[in-house]
Order: sequence, then C-alpha cells, then structure tokens
Amino acid sequence: MMIVPGMHRPWLAAVSVLGLVGSLLAVGAGPAGGTAGVSDNEAIYSACVGPALESVGLVDVEGSFAEDAVNCLAHFGVTVGRTATTYDPGSPVLRWQMALFLSRAAGPAGIALPANPADGFTDIGGLFESARTAINQMAALDIMLGLRGTEFGPNTLVSRAQMALMLDSFLVAAEKGAGLGLGALGPDADELADVDPDDDMFGDIDSVTRSEYSAIRRMFELGVTRGTSDGQFSPRRLVTRAQMAVFITRMLAHTAARPAGVTLQAAAASVTEGESVDLAVSVRDSGLMGVPDALVDVFSSSAPDDAFGEDGRCSADDVSAVGGSGVCEVTSGDQTTDPSGDLELSTDNLEASTTLWAWTGGAGDRYDADDAEGSSIVIAVTKAGIKLRVTDDMPEGATAAEFGERVVFTLQVVDEDGNPVAKKDESVTVAAAETVTTGGDDGTSSTSSSTQAYKTDASGKIELSFHQTDPRSGSGNTGDSARLDLDITLASGSSLVLED
Repeated sequence: MMIVPGMHRPWLAAVSVLGLVGSLLAVGAGPAGGTAGVSDNEAIYSACVGPALESVGLVDVEGSFAEDAVNCLAHFGVTVGRTATTYDPGSPVLRWQMALFLSRAAGPAGIALPANPADGFTDIGGLFESARTAINQMAALDIMLGLRGTEFGPNTLVSRAQMALMLDSFLVAAEKGAGLGLGALGPDADELADVDPDDDMFGDIDSVTRSEYSAIRRMFELGVTRGTSDGQFSPRRLVTRAQMAVFITRMLAHTAARPAGVTLQAAAASVTEGESVDLAVSVRDSGLMGVPDALVDVFSSSAPDDAFGEDGRCSADDVSAVGGSGVCEVTSGDQTTDPSGDLELSTDNLEASTTLWAWTGGAGDRYDADDAEGSSIVIAVTKAGIKLRVTDDMPEGATAAEFGERVVFTLQVVDEDGNPVAKKDESVTVAAAETVTTGGDDGTSSTSSSTQAYKTDASGKIELSFHQTDPRSGSGNTGDSARLDLDITLASGSSLVLED
C-alpha cells in the first residue's frame, strides 16, 4: 500500500516466542556539512586527471593506494622516482627531499620561486645544489623553516604534524601568488580565511605546536589529510613516500595545478534529470603554465555514437554547444580562459546521460574526432526520485525474527520505475516504539520509544539496524514476544512519498 508521510505502521507482529525490537543504529545517515568527521571544504575538482594519471612505469606502486598520486606527481615533475622503474613507496621522507618536492610543485601551483634566495642555514653545505636552492626557496616563502636557529635539519625525517604544517604553508603561499596575479587557487577553492576548522575529532594533537595544531585541523577540512584511526591523527608518526604523494596531490587540487593540455571536469559525475552541472576547463602549456585568453569550444551529445560522421566531423543534429556560440568550431564568440588558464561554465538542465567535449584552437578551427586534442567526460543522468521505499533483509514473507537476530531496514529513494536514485540529504524522521511482553502468570509488558532524524547518503539511502535480546533467557521461559512499530515521516515539503 502507499503510505503518506507520518503514517503509523507496525513492521513486525509478535509471534509466539519470536519477535524483534532493538536499539537503532544508522549507517551513513549523518547531517551534511559542518559536522565532526566531515571535510567541509574538500576540493570538487582535481589536479590529477587525464594525462596526469598515465603510468610512468614505476612498478613498485602499481595497484597500490598511491599509484595515481605517484603518477600524477611524475607528470608535474615533482618526483622522478628512485630509479627509472621504482619509487620506493615505503621509505620515510627527509626534510631536504620534502623541500625539493614542494619547490617542484610551486610553479604549477602558481607560486613564484625566488631566483636567488638568501642562504642562512649552516647545515646544508653537504647537499647538492638543487637541494640547497630548494631549501632556501622554501624558507624564503615561509613554507619550511629551520628547526633550530640556523639549522635546517635536512636529514630529519618528516612527521605527519610537520607535513600538515608544510602543506598548509604551501597553500598560503599559493593564495598570495594568486593575489599578485602569479597564479590562482583551484576553480572551486575556498579562500583559506573562509575555511573554518570546526572539527575537534583528533584527541591526540594537543601536544603539537600551535601552528601544527591549526594546520592539521585546516588540512582535514580541506580533505588533504585524514586520521590514522577514529579520533587519532598520530602527529608524530613518520610519513612515507607513498603517503607524501597522496597528501601533495590532494593539496594541489586546491591550487592552479592542472595537467598539460586541455582538461574538462564536472562537479558531479551523476545528476538527476532536469539538473545542470558546473564544469571546469583548464588549459595548460607543455610547461604546465596556464594559457590565458584561450578560446574554448565546449559541446555535448546525449547520443555520442551518432555525434561524429565517418570523416570525424560533428553531426550537427546530434551535438549542442555548451556556453559558446559555435558547435564543434572555435569562434570569436566562444568563452575564453582567465589569466590563470581556467574557465568555469555550466551545462543546461540535462534530461539524459550526456558526453561533453572541450578543446581549444584558433578562430575558425573545426573539431575532428580523428586528430583533435581535447578532453571528454560522461555525466550520467537518472530519473527523479519520487518515492522512499522501505525494505528489510528478512526472508520473503517473514513477519518475525528470533531474539538476538539483527534485522536491517533500508530506506532508499527510487524513481517511478523502482530504480535507486542517488538523492542525497533527503530528511527523514523515524519514531521507533519497542514493546516487550513476557509470558506466564506473572507476564509484563513494557514499551520504550525513541525518535531520531536522518538524511539519505550520497546513494539516496538510509540503513537502520534493530535487534532485541530475549528478556528472559533460559529454558522454560516461553510466551515471550516483542514488537516494533515504526513511524516514518518525511520532511515538510518533500517531493517523495513513502512506499510500502
């Protein structure tokens, strides 16, 4: 039957000595944004897309969590590996190595490195010239400071707390570069002053320095760093080369660093029909520097197999312009990149899954799929969610379960055809009434109630888990039963209805 919001419904009827009630556990149902454990300012777009993910042949990171990050750093020239085929991902990172990594990342991130930085450290004379220069450049930009007076400590190993401070200082320098017209933060990046470290989730960072403490919390909000376990950051644990690669690439997502050529990214890979999608196009030269005032042609098709003829040219009936005046042609009416080589635009409201292309050229150039260089992405479009379907994991037709058995209820947004819809943050309130009755001459009955609000997760789902232990365990205690009643209410103004 169809249930309207707020209707009271008994889910499990009491049957003999069987039944079910229990405490409520939600999985992935917390409120969105501004809450502990959530990186509220995580980058939407990435520095590691397209050609930056191509393998450079470092065999000891293949298949690992750091593979994409290491290949990305190689693309940006941040690392070249220990040898031509190995990266040595498990080794710790020395401070002089960290200075080299960050100095190489500076240019793509929009940071101007001083050409002749002052040399005030007394313990770096034994290093090769490029390492000494990198250390002095990082010190001049306040990205890495000395450990003790005039000592840099080049062979000191880098801890997680120190890493967070270096990355935070790097982003501060990138933001200063943007203000001077030398670069920019990423297309979706927040100004650092607007990042509010509202999470106090790490219980082991009170002993770090004040600057490390602030950096750890801000890097968490930006999605750059994570904890090592629930409530723990492990600030003094050493950073491996693999972890370093992941941290730096996450940080670079908040800067102007983008791969060579044209890259196209979407703020969402999947949307509901009728929604638009924000897009970011970046144009970089072979030196990874932004190309300003580049004419960019963006076009789309919901029938990509029919979008091009045998000659590689666009089929006018199956492609549409996005944000420009031409279709598969660069025209003077197309949008241009900003001084950092970036362009932001949006699609029209999408009604079907769509492929988008972005490329650049001179006015009058026409797109040819056989040889044109550019970037393409696919955005999946699903039907709008109209119902909230409630199911459980009990056998078909079952109305009761044994005491101690856990039953999971799933609340899933679905479309008119019953297919799941990834509708996030749909608000639902669940009131649970649990009634336990004991059998026998001295039988009793008691009811406990609780009410809790939830939001659907990114997949449009809420999972609720219930169980009840036998109130009178032991032989001879027959006639005990338990009953669970749920009252499920959708938020006022919701476009969904509850479905039985």
